[in-house]
Amino acid sequence: MNKNKFPKKGYCDPCNDYVPYEIKEEKRSVTVKGITFEATEYIPYCKNCGEELWINEVERINDIIIYDKYREIVGLLTSKQIKEIRQKRNMSQVELAAFLSIGEKDIARYENGSIQSKAIDNMIRMVGDDAGFIAMNKVIHVNAPILKPVKNN
Repeated sequence: MNKNKFPKKGYCDPCNDYVPYEIKEEKRSVTVKGITFEATEYIPYCKNCGEELWINEVERINDIIIYDKYREIVGLLTSKQIKEIRQKRNMSQVELAAFLSIGEKDIARYENGSIQSKAIDNMIRMVGDDAGFIAMNKVIHVNAPILKPVKNN
């Protein structure tokens, strides 16, 4: 975790001020889609009074940690694995989304913590597999002529 990208201060209710804080790693029990498990999260604490703080940037990192742990438990690709597959094919997030015929921002969401469906997960896995990728390319190119506009008489 790169602490340099976090704000130097966060708001503390008991102190009624923006205060410096420290981040500690803690194992916590979390539930995602009905599955309860332990995950190590980053928790910011006020350096003045010790109260736990809400720092949005830290929470985004925790979301990725938690959702990736859930993905591992249920057998889905993690955000890092999705990014690695995309990079293996030298595709941008938008290009991979277009290749899979999904929303333009969906791959960005999956790489930033959103949980993909099993169907999308399987398609991304096929992109990562050489034989699967070749087969997908053939299907896309075979179907492309079908989408040609109808000629007007």
